Amino acid sequence: MNPALLRDCRGHELLASWERSKSFGLTADQPLPDATLARADLDERLEANARLLTFSRPALENLHRQIGSPASTVLLADREGVILSAVGDAAFLDRAARVALGPGACWSEAEKGTNAIGTALQAGRTLAVLGEEHFLRRNHFLNCVATPILAPGGGVLGILDVSTDAHVDISHADALLRTTAELIEHQLIQSLDHGFLMLHFHPRVELLDSPLEALMVFDEEGKLIASNRAARNLLALDPTHPSASCEHCFATPWRGLVRWAALQQSTPFPLRSLSGHTYVSRAILTPRRAPASSRPKAEERVPAPLRQLDAMRLGDAGVEKMLGRVEASARMRAPLVIEGETGSGKSHLAQAIHHDYHGSDAPFITLDCTTLCGTDESARHAMAALTQAVGGTLLVKEIGALPVELQTKLFEHSAQNKVRLLVTTTTPLRQLEARQRFARAAFDACHGSTVALPPLRARSDFDALVRLFVREYSSERNLYVCPDALARLRQHTWPGNLRELRNQLRLILALMGDEANQLCPEDIPPDLFDADATTTR
Repeated sequence: MNPALLRDCRGHELLASWERSKSFGLTADQPLPDATLARADLDERLEANARLLTFSRPALENLHRQIGSPASTVLLADREGVILSAVGDAAFLDRAARVALGPGACWSEAEKGTNAIGTALQAGRTLAVLGEEHFLRRNHFLNCVATPILAPGGGVLGILDVSTDAHVDISHADALLRTTAELIEHQLIQSLDHGFLMLHFHPRVELLDSPLEALMVFDEEGKLIASNRAARNLLALDPTHPSASCEHCFATPWRGLVRWAALQQSTPFPLRSLSGHTYVSRAILTPRRAPASSRPKAEERVPAPLRQLDAMRLGDAGVEKMLGRVEASARMRAPLVIEGETGSGKSHLAQAIHHDYHGSDAPFITLDCTTLCGTDESARHAMAALTQAVGGTLLVKEIGALPVELQTKLFEHSAQNKVRLLVTTTTPLRQLEARQRFARAAFDACHGSTVALPPLRARSDFDALVRLFVREYSSERNLYVCPDALARLRQHTWPGNLRELRNQLRLILALMGDEANQLCPEDIPPDLFDADATTTR
């Protein structure tokens, strides 16, 4: 490599990249790999990056027009350097394909040596690799410049790259790339369907609501869950892990921001940072779903799978461990027993498993054993339910009420009939076994497993659950749950668990009226705690 490169920062980065390329065992005349990703593997990558692709696609086409050279291609790669999409002149795309510069090819440094995509991933910033600066000789015909696309929650989400013929001047591509990446990041944050409050701010009022504005999204407690690079730069946040809270960023108190947002005023207000800077700002309570104007049209969207099991991960360590066991069992399609007190969410968990591993089209059949009477009727209903659930899920509620011989048949026939068998019980399994009311031998022969849902009083994610249920029951508005209201709700022992919490919150919200924008302690009926005092747990 040309020693003159060592005179600047970019040269030092390229030299370090060349040394890494050698450490990977690459040589300058490295043969071209035989194949890119198989179609199924590429489809999986595309699905995993659906949101990134959706909001990048128009930007890629616009960027290629701005580059203005027929001998060029604009590429989008994921955070591992695998190219997901390419836009460019057909003739140049054909030349690029000869060095595997196209969808499905990995351009990490470990695979392709020094190159703009892989080296920008390593450096975490915009970087150009020109002609002979590429480690592999076969890539010397390329001039390339790439920049990271930052994820809303921190780190790198993908890489945007412009590659041209080595004779093309791409000195103007650097600024175009960064501007395009910022536009994509802006749209990714504006389209988020979670969060409580979105904060727009900038030193100049005319740049509010533009792609250059700073954006931050906070949860109900004022903790930062998403931000763009403009916000991170203005507040000097760590670009890799920008974890912070409102009080760590601004002198303006969190409750003050919530009050501004609740007023729903379009007039900007002054926002003071802890470093003493004043910005013009606008605060908005985020809707449950992004507004239609900021979301792509249905025909332009690539649907991303929504996992209901992931939605149950709200911060409780016991629930997280339990869900890990659930997913291990679900992958094996083995029978699963779900223990838990009344109202702890056993049926909800079963429906989430079915949704994530079968989808809405497969049958989901419920057999409530407490409603069956007589061995003959129980056998008839059990076998009928098993037949109806073929290709899907059979949920057997209160397995202890079903005769053991019928339990044995269900366990034996579920695997043969390709039925996922989920079983619930409010009585701990060890007690059922002690009373000889559980077919343990047949269950073990099917490699069944057991999980236990904790009661609400034992969970550490109570506040998150309250906020989740409030959002569910007030989808037309965005209610702020005051910390004092959460503290008052925690005083109740909740013997009915999640079911009781859901029902009480539904009643509280109905009594508050449509104009309320905060759930406060005075909104909680006193008789909720009077009933608790007389309830036997």
